Amino acid sequence: MNEEMTETLNRIVCDVFERMAFMFGEIVEKASLPSLQRTGYLAKMGFEGPICGSVSMAVAQSMCPVIAANVLGMDEDDEFVTEKSLDALKEMLNVICGQIVTSLAGDEPVFDLSVPQVVDIGADEWKSLMDQEESLAFIVDDEPVLFHLTLESR
Repeated sequence: MNEEMTETLNRIVCDVFERMAFMFGEIVEKASLPSLQRTGYLAKMGFEGPICGSVSMAVAQSMCPVIAANVLGMDEDDEFVTEKSLDALKEMLNVICGQIVTSLAGDEPVFDLSVPQVVDIGADEWKSLMDQEESLAFIVDDEPVLFHLTLESR
């Protein structure tokens, strides 16, 4: 991934967290990112159009209720927030993906986006994601976040 693409992805991820969830992110070197001490979630989705690929984002499990509460404007302890926490993570990734494809291809092309999926991950999967050369690392409100973009050649 070239430097311009990395800067674009870094900006998009941080902007979406800030604008949607009022959470502030900073770009960090993967080496300085703490390992996942608890369980986490990996949200992923694909896109097809003039450019095809997929995006994924890994977060600590404890971060999802905070995202949902901030997006919904509700208290983290609200039962509805707990029920919708994974949906909020999926929607964050969906917005990030939409901004990435627009940034890569412009406003005119039409893309088919897959429905975001979320899977549980543990420390081993987190480390595997960190080991991927093109994963980007962030600290968002003191929590580690990993983001990955894969572009497929046609």
